[in-house]
Amino acid sequence: MVLMSQDQKILYLRFLYYQKMFGGRYTDNINVQSSDNTLSVPMVSLQDTIAHCALCERAKSSKPSFGIMPSKPKIVFISELPLTDAFNRFTENRSSKMLQDIISNVFMLDPSEYGVLSLVKCNQNQLNISDNHAFTCKQYLNQQITSDSVRVILLMGDFVLRHLLGADFNQHKGRILSKQSRNYLATYSLNELLKNPSLKKEAMRHFLLAKGML
Repeated sequence: MVLMSQDQKILYLRFLYYQKMFGGRYTDNINVQSSDNTLSVPMVSLQDTIAHCALCERAKSSKPSFGIMPSKPKIVFISELPLTDAFNRFTENRSSKMLQDIISNVFMLDPSEYGVLSLVKCNQNQLNISDNHAFTCKQYLNQQITSDSVRVILLMGDFVLRHLLGADFNQHKGRILSKQSRNYLATYSLNELLKNPSLKKEAMRHFLLAKGML
């Protein structure tokens, strides 16, 4: 048994609720501690919770991806859709390859120095993302980016910026945004850079600004 934060309690209880809807049965009690009004639940890691998530229809066709998150990253890259598979390995596609090149050639980071996460956790091949998908997965993402070692979080695309910070992309792209003691920088999505190479020069300025904060 372990005491969880309020956000973790909500995520875990939603996870149990949806598992019950799909026929799951439970034998362990969930106890409310009356002395301090905290909820004590069976110990489940955030990675396990994400791996077994079934909160939307995207999970029916693809296993959720936790992403890459070392213990003390300096920077975290957040894409719209997963760039890693269910085993937390980079996928074989153009977006993933581009990000790996950016990390190696621009930021020149070791694997222990960066994280790669996504706003939506399931099905990188299904490009149609609803606001409900983003709302559900955002709760997981907020739990993933709590490390004090992170100096800047790079938000890749309008969709990520809008759902994570509620900010306008055209107004805030390429600028350092601070929220709850964290620094964010929004740039173009990888898909945009692939479709419109003319944006790469501006994106490079964004990358160099982020690199200067490491």
